[in-house]
Amino acid sequence: MSLHRLTRPQPEPQVSFLLLSGGVGSRSNHHEPKQFYKLAGHPMIAHSIIAAVRTPHVAEIIVNAPEGFEDRTREIMDAYCAGLPYKILPAGETRQESCETLLAAAQKDVVVLHEAARPFISVDMLTDLITCDAENAGYCHAIAFSMCRIDPETRQVMRGVSRDKVFDIQLPQKFDRATLSAAHAKAREKGKAYNEDSVMVVKMTKQPVLSLEGSSRNRKVTTPEDFIIAEGMMKDFHSKGKVTAHV
Repeated sequence: MSLHRLTRPQPEPQVSFLLLSGGVGSRSNHHEPKQFYKLAGHPMIAHSIIAAVRTPHVAEIIVNAPEGFEDRTREIMDAYCAGLPYKILPAGETRQESCETLLAAAQKDVVVLHEAARPFISVDMLTDLITCDAENAGYCHAIAFSMCRIDPETRQVMRGVSRDKVFDIQLPQKFDRATLSAAHAKAREKGKAYNEDSVMVVKMTKQPVLSLEGSSRNRKVTTPEDFIIAEGMMKDFHSKGKVTAHV
């Protein structure tokens, strides 16, 4: 396996890049976990790795793998990490457990959390996040459609929800490692479950999390239709510094 024309800039690395990739993608109807779907010629997980490797602040990548796909994950990491240190860990029973496992293995005091199902990550996106003044920050994007609350039992519309106060939570997110660890520990102690980490940090530690302006391009690939949309969006996404690898 080889990787060409993918080089690391020189500034001092200071961030652990945590990549959630332990799901099986049951909603995608793909024959294997969706992170291995070939998107623009590369496994979907590789697009996140490419961005991390090209970001000078990233010192290591820590990823989890679904059970039975450890070798497949290692093959991809070997092909795309360009010598950057990495670790592959088991996936947890929940997203929260998977994140805590990755976090426990991080060597740096600053961590960036991302997920393989969001392949439209870029070096600029990572750099802006890492270099912002806030210790804890993440991308959020304004919701462009109307919303309402529905009674889950009667299915009756209850009331509207103001778009001015509701945002799409996106990844990547940056955290002080100690703060995120404390949030996970407290959530575990209280038996609280969270689907993402910025709200958990605010609720469990009372520490602020800065919202950076997200992008409609930062899509999460979940359903079969998303694969079709992602293929069109990925055209020439990595045109600067062509990436070639064989996996």
